[in-house]
Amino acid sequence: METQDIGNPILPAAGVRRSHAADGGAGPPSGGHYDDWTPNPLQRRGRVQSDHSPLSNALLRCRRPFIMATYNANTVREEARLEELVHCAEERGVEILAVQEHRRVHTDQPINYRRVGGCTFITSSAWRNDAQAATGGVGLMMSPRARKALRRVHPHTNRILSADFEGSPVTTVMSVYSPTNVALIEEVERFYDDLRTVIHHVPAHNFLIILGDFNARLGPEDAPFTYHTNTNRNGEHLAALLTEHELLAANTLFRKRMGKRWTFQDRATSMRRQLDYILVRRKWRKSILNAESYSTFNSVGSDHLVVAARLHLSLRVPKSAPRARPDWEAFAGSPELQANYTAEVRGRLHLLAEEGEPTTYEQFLSASEEATRKWVLTKGRHRASPGRLQPRGEGDLLVHPLPGSPRHPPNSGRS
Repeated sequence: METQDIGNPILPAAGVRRSHAADGGAGPPSGGHYDDWTPNPLQRRGRVQSDHSPLSNALLRCRRPFIMATYNANTVREEARLEELVHCAEERGVEILAVQEHRRVHTDQPINYRRVGGCTFITSSAWRNDAQAATGGVGLMMSPRARKALRRVHPHTNRILSADFEGSPVTTVMSVYSPTNVALIEEVERFYDDLRTVIHHVPAHNFLIILGDFNARLGPEDAPFTYHTNTNRNGEHLAALLTEHELLAANTLFRKRMGKRWTFQDRATSMRRQLDYILVRRKWRKSILNAESYSTFNSVGSDHLVVAARLHLSLRVPKSAPRARPDWEAFAGSPELQANYTAEVRGRLHLLAEEGEPTTYEQFLSASEEATRKWVLTKGRHRASPGRLQPRGEGDLLVHPLPGSPRHPPNSGRS
């Protein structure tokens, strides 16, 4: 049976340029999506950009949306659950994951940095309740690319953690965990007062995104596409926060079926609620491509769903300073530098011998490195003339210093 060769319906006819074809050729509209198509932010599509590619200085290009998510894990004290959480985040391409209720206690340090697989897990300590059981705790799980863009971390309270990332503009990510709706009203008000203070100190030009479990229900009068028909007490506080700071709940902005709106299911009653939200500033509304809840983290064992958002962001990794290289050719052609280098190494080893202890290999390497920094020139834009071969600290030689040495000599006249 003969097979008929059918041309690609997306491309124009042979010999016709795409720009000259009607509507630029057949196929879906710009962006590659039809009107009734809903993207899954946790599903990888197309070719994935390598971390080692020439574009690795920019974490995100418009062709590859950035995925952030929030997840109440109930607990990740066990190593197996923590590793499963990392596996789920890596499988779904989540770059930054806000985690609530990790229940890891480390009161001796305000912030704990931990490498888990290929990710970095930053947490503020959980606390202990009246029964001395670990409770709460917020953190941020970051991919290797996001970790490179990290500038600083702020542990504001045991319920609020924020981090700043290099970008255009700077991106501020917050992980928050609100008291429940049945908690004391004073505790809820204190949480929102602290949250308002933190938001107030975030520069207006920053891209601010707040990820967390707010334990709040928003009714249709406070959110366009919500799961609930009324607003509870915590929801009133959340609605007031949205209005005061011109924020939007991203996972209530898209028309989804009811099964894609709820984020929590009570194991005792099987009641479903929408308690987890992703908040962004109103002026960044067009940067949100999609936001909804998914069951792809169910293997972790929580009664919450992960809520993820696909965003247009530009997080950039700061360029590192070029590594200075010793100019061994100039060193080999200068007997004066060789003699000074040899005298420097011998002098340092002689001082070590006078201390009465045998010289170790590490001490020999340290003496050689110090002598190299002092007497061996480094390759750079400025090359010194043969008549100005002076050790650093005794002249104004304009060469790039090796790592660990001063940027300019003390006598160079620079302030």
